[in-house]
Amino acid sequence: MQRSTLKFLATALLTGFLGVGCGGGRGPQLGSVTGTITLNGEPLPGVSVTFIPEDQGSPSYGGTDKNGVYRLQFNQTRAGAELGTHHVIIEVPEPATDDSGKRIDSTPIVKIPKKYRQPGTLTADVSSGKNVVDFDLEAYSKPGSVQNESDSKRDSAATRTASK
Repeated sequence: MQRSTLKFLATALLTGFLGVGCGGGRGPQLGSVTGTITLNGEPLPGVSVTFIPEDQGSPSYGGTDKNGVYRLQFNQTRAGAELGTHHVIIEVPEPATDDSGKRIDSTPIVKIPKKYRQPGTLTADVSSGKNVVDFDLEAYSKPGSVQNESDSKRDSAATRTASK
């Protein structure tokens, strides 16, 4: 065989193997997911949101803008989340610091109640097409008020609204 033919066959085989090794095709079917996250009715800027499929699958991630609006990404090239029910985790990222550990970002740190940062507290269903999933979180106590023992035991639920 000629050298150019061997080169062509080697390239074709390598491309075929890489396609199979990466799962071939485009991957799982996704639904686009956007929404707004609020705490006590106020938008939550700069928080991260993770959708973890209840069944096997890969999580999707997003972050909120200054208005508390997020958009999920499945990977670098695909937006959305796998179809089905997801556990949702909402977290405040660690503040940026310099080498000495001093904060370099003056954005106020928001405290999100621990229950919203744990898998299983919040869930969302993702279907094909466009999904709008808003999370209206409630703090145990209003900002500036003293939290007592009964407040900490009270189970304040997040309201989730979804529409297509």
